[in-house]
Amino acid sequence: KDYEEIVKKIDLVDKEAELVQIDVLDGTLVEGETFSDIDKINAINTHSKLEIHFLVKDPCKYMGKKLSNVTRVVSQIEIPNVDGFVTKATSQGYEVGLSLGLDTPLTAVIPYVGKVDFVQFMTILSGGQGRDFHAEVLDNIKKFKKLYPKMRVQVDGAVNNTNLADVIKAGADDVIIGSGIFGVQKAKRKMNKIAFLGGASWKPGDEVFTGAYDVAKLLAKDGYEIVNGGGPGVMKAATIGAHDGGGKALAVTYHPNKPKKNYEGTDPDNKFDEEIYTLDYFDRTKVMLQNSDAHIVFNGSTGTISEFGMTWASSRIHEGNHKPIILYGSFWNEIITALKKNMYLRPGEDQFLKICTTPEEVLEYLRKLG
Repeated sequence: KDYEEIVKKIDLVDKEAELVQIDVLDGTLVEGETFSDIDKINAINTHSKLEIHFLVKDPCKYMGKKLSNVTRVVSQIEIPNVDGFVTKATSQGYEVGLSLGLDTPLTAVIPYVGKVDFVQFMTILSGGQGRDFHAEVLDNIKKFKKLYPKMRVQVDGAVNNTNLADVIKAGADDVIIGSGIFGVQKAKRKMNKIAFLGGASWKPGDEVFTGAYDVAKLLAKDGYEIVNGGGPGVMKAATIGAHDGGGKALAVTYHPNKPKKNYEGTDPDNKFDEEIYTLDYFDRTKVMLQNSDAHIVFNGSTGTISEFGMTWASSRIHEGNHKPIILYGSFWNEIITALKKNMYLRPGEDQFLKICTTPEEVLEYLRKLG
C-alpha cells in the first residue's frame, strides 16, 4: 500500500521473478487505495521487469512521463476511456494490456485485440489480495485462446500451487501471483522450494538414493520445502528425506491415460504432501521447474538429462532472473569438462552451475543465495 512496502516486496523476489506487477488503486474504480506516486518507481533498483496495473477510472492521470523502470502497463477495460489509455500507453512506448473483471463479457475486449499486446483475466474480485479464486474464468480464457491463439494471456488473482496447472492448461502465458508468495511466512526467504531432479531407478541403499535422501533431510530441517516428480528413485528419496527432516514435499505429476513402457509415473510409496497435476511429460518438467526456486540435479538417465538441459537453457535465457542449478556429485566435473571439450558452450554458460558433493555444501550454498 505504500512505497516502502513495494520496495521490500520487490527486493524479496529480485532475481527470481521475471516480472513484478504493481497495483495502483485510488478508490475510483474498485475499493481500496494504494501507493499512487508512480514516479518514485524509477528509483527502484531491481533485475525484474516492472508492470503497472491501473485499477482506477482515469489511468492517464497517472501517466505523465514514461517510466524507465516500467516495461508494461495494464488497465481494467471497465474504465470510461479505454481508447485514450491504449493510445497514450502505446505512444509512451509501453507494452499495453487490458484486464477483464469477473463480470465483464469476453466480447468487451475483442475490438482491442489488434491494438494491445496482451489481455489479462482477473480470477478474483478486484481490490485486494487473499480473495477467492473464480475457476469459471478459465472457460473464458480457453474460448479467447481458441479465437486468438497468438495473443498473450495473463492471469491475475489467487493463483497458487493448487490451481496453477489448471491456469496454465487454460492458456495463460503469464501468471501474477501475490498472496501465494507474500501471504505466507516462508516468503521471508527468497529460496524456499528446492526441486530434486534425478534417476527413477535408484533403490534404497544406492549411493544416489542415499545422497538425495540426506540432502532433502538436511534442507527440510532448515525450513526448505522439497519438490519432486512424485515417482520412485531420487524423487521418492527426496520425499522421505523431507519428512524425516520435519518438512513437506510437493509433487508435480503426470498421469498418462495409458501406461507408458518407459515412463515410471508416480510411486505409491512416494507419500508426498501436495500434488500438482500436469498435462504431459514436458509440462510436468516445466511446471516443476517453475514451482521451485532452485534445482538440484542428481545422477540419472535420459529423463534427468532432459531436465538438466531444460533448466540450464532456461537459466541462460533468463540470465539475471535465473534459478540456481546445483549438480550433486563429483562425477559432474567430468561431464561438464566433456561438454566444454566436445560441444559448443558460450562463454559464461557454466557460471549457472554449482557442483556440490555433500549435503552441507548444498545447504551452505543455498543460504548464501538467500
